Amino acid sequence: MSFNPAFFGKTSEGLTVDLSRFNRGDVTTPGVYRADVYVNQAWLGRRDVVLRETKGKVLPCLDRGMLEQLGVDSVHLAAAAAQNATDGACVDVATVVPGSQVGFDMSEQRLDVTIPQLYLRASARGYVDPQYWDAGMPLAGFLSYNANAYRYRNDGSNSSQYFVSTNTGVNVSGWRLRYNGSLAVQDSGGVGGYHRNYASNGTYAQHDLTDWKAQLTVGDTFTPSDLLSSVPFRGVLINSDDRMLPESLQGYAPIVRGVAETNAKVSVSQNGKIIYEGMVPPGEFKIDDLYNTGYAGDMVVTVTEADGRTKQFIMPYAAVPQLLRQGSYRFSLLAGQLQDGRLSSLPDFVQGSYQSGLTNNLSLYGATVLADHYQELMLGTAFNTIVGAFSTDITQSVASDLSTSVAPSRDMSGRSYRINYSKILPGIRTNFSVASYFYSTEGYLGLTDFAGLHSGFAATLRPRRSLQLNVDQPLSERLGRVFLSGSAQSYWSQSSSQILFQGGYSNSFKWGGFSLSAGRTRNGEGQTVTQYLLSVNLLLGKSPYSPQLASTTTVDSQHNQNEQLSISGTTGEQHNLSYNAYASYQDNKGSGSTTGGGASVQYANSVATLNASASSQGSNRQEGAGISGALVFHPGGVVAAQSLGDSIGLVQADGAEGAILSNANGVSVNRGGYAVLPNLVPYRVNEVTLDPKGMSDAVELQTTSAEVVPRAGAIVLLKFPTQKGRPVLVSILPEGGAAIPVGSAILDEKGGLVAMVGQGGRAFLRGLDGQNLIVRWGAGSTRECQFRYQLPVQIPDKGFVQLRAQCQPLATVAGDKANDKAGGGN
Repeated sequence: MSFNPAFFGKTSEGLTVDLSRFNRGDVTTPGVYRADVYVNQAWLGRRDVVLRETKGKVLPCLDRGMLEQLGVDSVHLAAAAAQNATDGACVDVATVVPGSQVGFDMSEQRLDVTIPQLYLRASARGYVDPQYWDAGMPLAGFLSYNANAYRYRNDGSNSSQYFVSTNTGVNVSGWRLRYNGSLAVQDSGGVGGYHRNYASNGTYAQHDLTDWKAQLTVGDTFTPSDLLSSVPFRGVLINSDDRMLPESLQGYAPIVRGVAETNAKVSVSQNGKIIYEGMVPPGEFKIDDLYNTGYAGDMVVTVTEADGRTKQFIMPYAAVPQLLRQGSYRFSLLAGQLQDGRLSSLPDFVQGSYQSGLTNNLSLYGATVLADHYQELMLGTAFNTIVGAFSTDITQSVASDLSTSVAPSRDMSGRSYRINYSKILPGIRTNFSVASYFYSTEGYLGLTDFAGLHSGFAATLRPRRSLQLNVDQPLSERLGRVFLSGSAQSYWSQSSSQILFQGGYSNSFKWGGFSLSAGRTRNGEGQTVTQYLLSVNLLLGKSPYSPQLASTTTVDSQHNQNEQLSISGTTGEQHNLSYNAYASYQDNKGSGSTTGGGASVQYANSVATLNASASSQGSNRQEGAGISGALVFHPGGVVAAQSLGDSIGLVQADGAEGAILSNANGVSVNRGGYAVLPNLVPYRVNEVTLDPKGMSDAVELQTTSAEVVPRAGAIVLLKFPTQKGRPVLVSILPEGGAAIPVGSAILDEKGGLVAMVGQGGRAFLRGLDGQNLIVRWGAGSTRECQFRYQLPVQIPDKGFVQLRAQCQPLATVAGDKANDKAGGGN
């Protein structure tokens, strides 16, 4: 690419601007830059990129190690080309990887590399190399809190309740130390009406085990709940963490295999929606990174050959939680002591579990618990068939040395059986999302049941059998859907089963929607209640943030009736203020009818979330208020924030007070230049964006977005560089009165390029007042001049300042300096 200098005007000497540096297609300065690296438009990570000038071009220095990090598979490189890509040697990627391209964007600090798929190692969609997982600052911490106060009044009696919970954490060199505690206070007035209870809910330390895709936890935590019931314990736990896998490898999805005759396009669809599309070379192909779509139905695979021929086949697809992909696995191993404040004797135990995807449609799993006088063993299998997905398992427990004061005998043994089923019926799309059955014999004991009977504490409500069923039937896009759900639960200590089932119809429209349902419940004493519910909601506007009006009516078989009309919505520039108000009517059998109403409001800003509520129903009154938030501690100080999630982003933008964090409602950069993004997704690429709206005009963000892949629990520092100084539009006036040519370079005192001259000899500058600036439009001292500018004492609060500056030829400036030195020596 080249530019015609005739379009850019001439100097007073009739000379045109020198555009040779643009004709090279490269105005980048050699050096080392911390940049975001993208491969085929996918973010890979941040790393130091070396730019070197070679044969008049400034190119990224990529050696063999860098090529491997970019995902280039050296097996596919020609032998001669691979030899050129030695460690430490800078190479032009295009010479060793045919068809590749490399570009560096100086303004965005971004390296873009395009590599044909043929030369890349096979990797799952969404895969991020663990070397780019960010453990965060080596030393940082936080204190997250939630405090609420309520006051109740009823017929002259008053009571108050207060609740405070805290979650405290410290991160030290990859270790995450956590403590959770809570304080509850109830004051009902009078003697004995004051109660206070503090609970320590757990202290533990955690660390990633990257190679195992697992977590190491030491302290107070819970046993995994994927196979056996979860119980609290104190000890050591190692368990796999599926979050470390790319989303395309999480959960269950079948491997699609087929044969292509040419370079073909393969597409996979479910219910008419394409969930995968890609190109494959001739021969056998395998697609093993389909996203887990839950309960979306059978897959239709379409192979479109290069000549337009197509062929299709169907992959049966249904899933249950225990079903895994072929070759994947989950595991857990722990040792510790059961924690239960009700028991006088707490057993030590070890527990292990393992799940494995043996084939495309078959998984096996097992678990065991071992303690003194207690053993438990589970074995199970899960499989996908054309009639649906099944899982079935059997668990055997053996217990001894039980207290006969609460147990029928000193020794007990028994079994439990469980079956799960899931299927979407093709054509009519009936979704049996979860159908499960559980049965246990009277002698079967879980670990908590055993611990209670062993220490003389009667076990409560030991399950006997349970059945759960959920069926969902979409009618059409306009006719809505019908649903049915039900559960039945019985216990060895009760003669009657607890039953709950509900069925109904729902539909949604542009203006809102409605739902009609009927349900029946039966408790353990055999009492049955039937309830009917009608709800209607209306959107009061076309905006997605428009207020919503809702009406709910409930009646039951005992002649109770409840009606409620409410309005809710959000407001504010960032929609960080939410509100709700309602009016209600209740007609309860035996207590008469009452009317009531209430309102609540919640406001979130950078430092906390505030809420308040008030309501009344008949003679009952309630008022409440609360605050939740956090303090984040880091080497630069303390930052107040909203309530925190697992992984945290600490944004640093010096001087950018008022800049809005687009990823969180109500969060902006504070006076110290910090903001906290309370919820980052661990092991995923998170894009963090700053909106300069609200900032001072005297500060400019050099970049407005950053990407990071945090580890679980990390507190990651995200630096957004800024440039300070009042923006100035300078009209540069050279001697002789002729305009400076468009495109002339403006250099600072260190020789760095800071701006370009625009039309009329004007340039937009920031933070350079008082400095000697050089304007250069060609080679030689006759094609450059020097100027400086000073801001006036009084400048406007907003916008930019317009100034004029005289630009003196460098030869004149050099002569003045020489005269000054000569005069100083006399």
